Amino acid sequence: MNEPRVYKNSPFLFILMLLIFGVLFIGLVTAMGRDTWYIMIPFALAFGIIFLVAMLSLTSKTIISDEEISTQNLLGTKTLRWSEINQVSGWGHAIKLRDMDRNLTVAPSPQLPGYPEVIEWIGIKRPDLFSPMEYAEMSKSWAATAAFPIAGLAMLGLGAFLYTQTQSNGDTFFPVIFLVFVGLGFLIATFTSIQAVSIEGNSIVIGYLFNQKTLLADEIASVNLSYTQTRNGKNYFVALYLTNKKTVRLSGLRPNLPVVYLVLKNWHRKNTGTNNSSSRL
Repeated sequence: MNEPRVYKNSPFLFILMLLIFGVLFIGLVTAMGRDTWYIMIPFALAFGIIFLVAMLSLTSKTIISDEEISTQNLLGTKTLRWSEINQVSGWGHAIKLRDMDRNLTVAPSPQLPGYPEVIEWIGIKRPDLFSPMEYAEMSKSWAATAAFPIAGLAMLGLGAFLYTQTQSNGDTFFPVIFLVFVGLGFLIATFTSIQAVSIEGNSIVIGYLFNQKTLLADEIASVNLSYTQTRNGKNYFVALYLTNKKTVRLSGLRPNLPVVYLVLKNWHRKNTGTNNSSSRL
């Protein structure tokens, strides 16, 4: 790496955000009357908080060099040398890098362009932090496991309630049918979603709610960090591309997605002698 790599949002997004918030601010000020201005105070406070959060997000940067990693936003810059990183943590799609004294935390934003490349660099610079022996068991929390069946049963219960109401007054059944399908979808997802991944030598055991399957390292062609673009941003997942052309998607596992990815990548490389590092690095 000859020059530091900078990962940041496009200036166009920043300008677009200023225009949108400018129009909203003018509308808010226009709506304030002399006699009703106090009613608009909660809306103005909410507007200000949303604006500040958006500013922090769009102006954030991650800077990577051979010696260190830095994150930067309007509040300042945090920097850790690669040799100073002693612990990784985080949740969801985010990763946090901490020093030995836990006094300094560097946390790259998952919504920045090039975030998968940032994770790749962390794995390259400090592969020792992602030992398959240390993270031999990675699983969903009990809350995440229970969320889908609870939501499914709630939808079915609401559907049953609406059904009794439609029977008495002759209303349409479409809302009931919709709730039933959504409820069944949540329940099916409970049984088909991966709950845990265990590393056992040159194989991994993928656990579902009531069954499991084993994959040998040689059955996996590559381990990748991928994402789908949604209205709420990028939804990351770990993709295991198998030699039989099938794909296994992992998400929601603890401790967090980047750690799961880098651990499985290190395990796969160790047991197959391959290097999955992105060619763009």
